[in-house]
Amino acid sequence: MARLKDVAARAEVSLSVASRVLNNDVEARINAQTRERVLAAAADLNYVPDHRARALRLSRAGAIALIVPEVNNAIFSSLHEGVQEVVHDRHSAVFLAQLEHGAPDARALGEIIGNGRVDGVILQRNEHLTDDGLRAAIALDVPVVLFNTRLEGHVGSVALDDQRAVSIAVGHLHTLGHRDVGFLAGPENHDAAARRLDGFRQATGESVREEWIVPGGWEAGAGADAMTTLLERPERPTAVVVASLNAAVGALRAAASLGVHVPDDLSLVAVQDAWIARFTVPTLTTVAMPMRQAGERAAMMLLEHLGGEPLTNELVSDPEPQLIVRQSSAAPGGSSSQERGDVGV
Repeated sequence: MARLKDVAARAEVSLSVASRVLNNDVEARINAQTRERVLAAAADLNYVPDHRARALRLSRAGAIALIVPEVNNAIFSSLHEGVQEVVHDRHSAVFLAQLEHGAPDARALGEIIGNGRVDGVILQRNEHLTDDGLRAAIALDVPVVLFNTRLEGHVGSVALDDQRAVSIAVGHLHTLGHRDVGFLAGPENHDAAARRLDGFRQATGESVREEWIVPGGWEAGAGADAMTTLLERPERPTAVVVASLNAAVGALRAAASLGVHVPDDLSLVAVQDAWIARFTVPTLTTVAMPMRQAGERAAMMLLEHLGGEPLTNELVSDPEPQLIVRQSSAAPGGSSSQERGDVGV
């Protein structure tokens, strides 16, 4: 039996466009040729709409919840923008909230989203949630799409290409001439952090030195502590990749406190990008992740599921992470530390 995604593929349109045409959405701005192509594809495939799913859609609350670790975190702004754009186009709304560190159960998340307030949830796992805690938190009566996390037994996630991002960071440093590269890792119980650590090990290969891999976290304080630990060891790398932007801000401050100058004494590259990277001293070289596009995909997956499509586990590899060269990375000894603006590679 043909499904909506089969019609969309045959007509070479998105699921959203196919759905609007087949539901006769008169408010959708779709040209006549596209409408004809979708209707022809549906006829060729003998597509029969799921009226039960449509009835479910019509009785929805008209909103979804985006739950992030911290609503004031600049990294999540583009994620929110991507979710908002898709949801707005579907005449729905986004409820933005955060799950507190000490609230790892379904009752706590249920209190946030309210009884019947939202139709589904997109959840970014915070670094304090164990796998069991995450399972408890998403034991809800509404569907949950996990953002940049995977959980055994749960279907419904959109992940970033963490390994590729770290590989790009290490490749940039190798191009500059660095061979002694350290890594400030993310939280040990977070699967995205594990993927970034795997990416670092793969990119450095036989040159990896375990004493230059320091467990840390996503936030500035954790980055400062990890950098302090690394720089107090007998031997130091000439460059460091930091698993998150916020941790890199803390790492940069810790290096300065210890009299280590970036990039003259130590180059620094962070995974993730946001406005703050342009205002540190020096400005931070980063690998920007496609947060907006991933947010769009997560929102589309959730809304399509509410319309009858199955949830899946997806990896956003296109567009791939992008290197943005700023002042914090240079050749060993800082010989290339001239003033630089944002340079996408």
